[in-house]
Amino acid sequence: MTTQSVIGDQPRRREDLRFVTGAGNYLDDLAFEGLAHAVVLRSPHAHARVEKVDTQAARAAPGVLAVLTADDVREDGLQPLRPSAEANVQTGDRFAFAPQPLLAKGKVRYVGEPVALIVAATPAQALDSAEQVVVDYAPLPTAATATAARASGAREISAEVPGQSLLRLAHRGPGRGRCGLCGGSA
Repeated sequence: MTTQSVIGDQPRRREDLRFVTGAGNYLDDLAFEGLAHAVVLRSPHAHARVEKVDTQAARAAPGVLAVLTADDVREDGLQPLRPSAEANVQTGDRFAFAPQPLLAKGKVRYVGEPVALIVAATPAQALDSAEQVVVDYAPLPTAATATAARASGAREISAEVPGQSLLRLAHRGPGRGRCGLCGGSA
Protein backbone atom coordinates (compact mmCIF):
# COMPACT_ATOMS: atom_id res chain seq x y z
CA MET A 1 0.00 0.00 0.00
CA THR A 2 1.37 3.40 -0.98
CA THR A 3 0.85 6.29 1.37
CA GLN A 4 0.62 9.86 0.17
CA SER A 5 3.58 11.99 1.18
CA VAL A 6 3.13 14.89 3.53
CA ILE A 7 5.20 17.88 4.55
CA GLY A 8 8.62 16.76 5.72
CA ASP A 9 8.61 13.42 3.88
CA GLN A 10 11.28 12.67 1.29
CA PRO A 11 9.36 10.90 -1.46
CA ARG A 12 11.30 9.13 -4.21
CA ARG A 13 10.49 10.42 -7.65
CA ARG A 14 11.31 8.75 -10.97
CA GLU A 15 12.55 11.94 -12.62
CA ASP A 16 15.13 12.95 -9.97
CA LEU A 17 18.05 10.88 -11.28
CA ARG A 18 17.98 12.38 -14.77
CA PHE A 19 17.76 15.95 -13.44
CA VAL A 20 20.49 15.68 -10.80
CA THR A 21 22.82 13.99 -13.31
CA GLY A 22 22.27 16.62 -16.02
CA ALA A 23 20.41 14.28 -18.35
CA GLY A 24 16.99 15.94 -17.97
CA ASN A 25 15.44 18.54 -20.25
CA TYR A 26 13.59 21.62 -19.16
CA LEU A 27 11.24 23.54 -21.44
CA ASP A 28 13.97 26.09 -22.25
CA ASP A 29 16.23 23.21 -23.37
CA LEU A 30 13.81 22.18 -26.11
CA ALA A 31 13.88 23.72 -29.59
CA PHE A 32 10.66 24.46 -31.45
CA GLU A 33 10.48 26.05 -34.86
CA GLY A 34 8.71 29.43 -34.96
CA LEU A 35 8.47 29.69 -31.18
CA ALA A 36 7.81 33.17 -29.76
CA HIS A 37 8.63 34.31 -26.22
CA ALA A 38 6.54 36.51 -23.95
CA VAL A 39 7.40 38.70 -20.98
CA VAL A 40 4.83 40.21 -18.65
CA LEU A 41 5.65 43.73 -17.47
CA ARG A 42 4.40 43.98 -13.89
CA SER A 43 3.68 46.86 -11.56
CA PRO A 44 6.31 47.73 -8.94
CA HIS A 45 3.58 49.46 -6.90
CA ALA A 46 1.04 48.02 -4.47
CA HIS A 47 -1.51 50.71 -5.34
CA ALA A 48 -1.13 53.39 -7.99
CA ARG A 49 -2.91 55.20 -10.80
CA VAL A 50 -1.58 54.25 -14.23
CA GLU A 51 -1.42 57.61 -15.93
CA LYS A 52 0.28 56.58 -19.16
CA VAL A 53 1.70 53.47 -20.83
CA ASP A 54 4.10 54.35 -23.67
CA THR A 55 4.95 51.32 -25.81
CA GLN A 56 6.31 53.13 -28.89
CA ALA A 57 10.01 52.32 -28.33
CA ALA A 58 9.22 48.75 -27.27
CA ARG A 59 7.17 48.10 -30.42
CA ALA A 60 10.08 49.30 -32.59
CA ALA A 61 12.67 47.10 -30.84
CA PRO A 62 14.35 44.27 -32.81
CA GLY A 63 12.46 40.98 -32.91
CA VAL A 64 9.30 42.32 -31.28
CA LEU A 65 6.12 40.71 -32.57
CA ALA A 66 3.59 42.43 -30.28
CA VAL A 67 3.31 44.73 -27.28
CA LEU A 68 -0.11 44.44 -25.70
CA THR A 69 -1.79 46.71 -23.15
CA ALA A 70 -5.24 46.94 -21.58
CA ASP A 71 -6.45 48.84 -24.65
CA ASP A 72 -5.55 45.85 -26.85
CA VAL A 73 -7.34 43.50 -24.45
CA ARG A 74 -10.47 45.65 -24.64
CA GLU A 75 -10.28 45.93 -28.46
CA ASP A 76 -10.04 42.12 -28.71
CA GLY A 77 -13.16 41.75 -26.56
CA LEU A 78 -11.38 39.80 -23.82
CA GLN A 79 -13.04 39.91 -20.42
CA PRO A 80 -11.57 40.20 -16.91
CA LEU A 81 -11.03 37.07 -14.86
CA ARG A 82 -13.76 36.16 -12.39
CA PRO A 83 -13.52 33.88 -9.35
CA SER A 84 -14.59 30.27 -9.73
CA ALA A 85 -17.00 30.68 -6.79
CA GLU A 86 -19.08 33.81 -6.56
CA ALA A 87 -21.10 32.85 -3.50
CA ASN A 88 -20.72 30.95 -0.24
CA VAL A 89 -21.86 27.42 -1.09
CA GLN A 90 -23.25 26.90 2.43
CA THR A 91 -25.28 30.08 2.78
CA GLY A 92 -25.67 31.41 -0.76
CA ASP A 93 -24.33 34.79 0.38
CA ARG A 94 -22.65 36.58 -2.55
CA PHE A 95 -18.94 37.43 -2.32
CA ALA A 96 -17.85 41.00 -2.94
CA PHE A 97 -15.11 40.94 -5.57
CA ALA A 98 -13.60 43.04 -8.30
CA PRO A 99 -13.12 41.25 -11.61
CA GLN A 100 -9.38 40.88 -12.28
CA PRO A 101 -8.30 42.61 -15.50
CA LEU A 102 -5.92 40.66 -17.74
CA LEU A 103 -3.77 43.82 -18.00
CA ALA A 104 -4.24 46.79 -15.67
CA LYS A 105 -6.04 49.87 -16.96
CA GLY A 106 -6.14 53.10 -14.99
CA LYS A 107 -4.99 51.60 -11.69
CA VAL A 108 -2.85 48.82 -10.25
CA ARG A 109 -3.98 47.15 -7.02
CA TYR A 110 -1.02 44.96 -6.05
CA VAL A 111 2.72 44.60 -6.62
CA GLY A 112 3.19 42.46 -9.70
CA GLU A 113 -0.15 43.22 -11.36
CA PRO A 114 0.33 42.74 -15.13
CA VAL A 115 0.46 46.01 -17.09
CA ALA A 116 1.77 44.94 -20.52
CA LEU A 117 2.64 41.77 -22.42
CA ILE A 118 5.61 41.80 -24.77
CA VAL A 119 6.06 39.05 -27.38
CA ALA A 120 9.32 38.69 -29.32
CA ALA A 121 11.30 36.18 -31.34
CA THR A 122 13.79 35.45 -28.53
CA PRO A 123 13.66 35.66 -24.73
CA ALA A 124 16.39 38.33 -24.74
CA GLN A 125 14.50 40.47 -27.25
CA ALA A 126 11.32 40.21 -25.18
CA LEU A 127 13.17 41.20 -21.99
CA ASP A 128 14.99 44.09 -23.73
CA SER A 129 11.73 45.35 -25.20
CA ALA A 130 9.96 45.16 -21.82
CA GLU A 131 12.59 47.52 -20.42
CA GLN A 132 11.59 50.06 -23.07
CA VAL A 133 7.93 50.22 -22.03
CA VAL A 134 7.47 53.43 -20.04
CA VAL A 135 4.69 53.44 -17.45
CA ASP A 136 3.88 56.63 -15.55
CA TYR A 137 2.52 55.71 -12.12
CA ALA A 138 1.03 58.00 -9.48
CA PRO A 139 1.39 56.04 -6.21
CA LEU A 140 -1.68 55.87 -3.96
CA PRO A 141 -1.85 55.08 -0.22
CA THR A 142 -1.43 51.44 0.72
CA ALA A 143 -2.07 49.23 3.72
CA ALA A 144 0.59 46.63 4.49
CA THR A 145 -1.47 44.52 6.89
CA ALA A 146 -5.02 43.20 7.01
CA THR A 147 -5.60 45.21 10.19
CA ALA A 148 -4.53 48.42 8.46
CA ALA A 149 -6.67 47.63 5.40
CA ARG A 150 -9.75 47.09 7.59
CA ALA A 151 -9.14 50.17 9.78
CA SER A 152 -11.67 52.98 9.75
CA GLY A 153 -10.76 55.48 7.04
CA ALA A 154 -8.47 53.11 5.12
CA ARG A 155 -8.45 53.82 1.40
CA GLU A 156 -10.36 51.19 -0.54
CA ILE A 157 -8.46 49.36 -3.24
CA SER A 158 -11.63 48.60 -5.16
CA ALA A 159 -15.08 50.19 -5.05
CA GLU A 160 -16.59 46.75 -5.74
CA VAL A 161 -15.24 45.46 -2.42
CA PRO A 162 -16.31 47.98 0.24
CA GLY A 163 -14.21 47.97 3.36
CA GLN A 164 -11.81 45.42 1.82
CA SER A 165 -14.20 42.70 2.98
CA LEU A 166 -14.97 39.75 0.71
CA LEU A 167 -17.86 38.46 2.80
CA ARG A 168 -19.50 39.22 6.13
CA LEU A 169 -20.93 36.25 7.94
CA ALA A 170 -23.60 36.72 10.56
CA HIS A 171 -25.12 34.09 12.80
CA ARG A 172 -28.56 33.26 11.49
CA GLY A 173 -31.20 32.89 14.15
CA PRO A 174 -33.76 30.09 14.51
CA GLY A 175 -35.67 29.27 11.34
CA ARG A 176 -33.35 31.30 9.08
CA GLY A 177 -31.44 28.47 7.34
CA ARG A 178 -27.89 27.14 7.64
CA CYS A 179 -25.51 29.35 9.63
CA GLY A 180 -22.40 30.61 7.80
CA LEU A 181 -20.41 30.66 11.05
CA CYS A 182 -21.18 27.38 12.77
CA GLY A 183 -22.67 25.35 9.89
CA GLY A 184 -25.66 24.39 12.00
CA SER A 185 -29.25 24.94 11.11
CA ALA A 186 -31.71 26.46 13.46
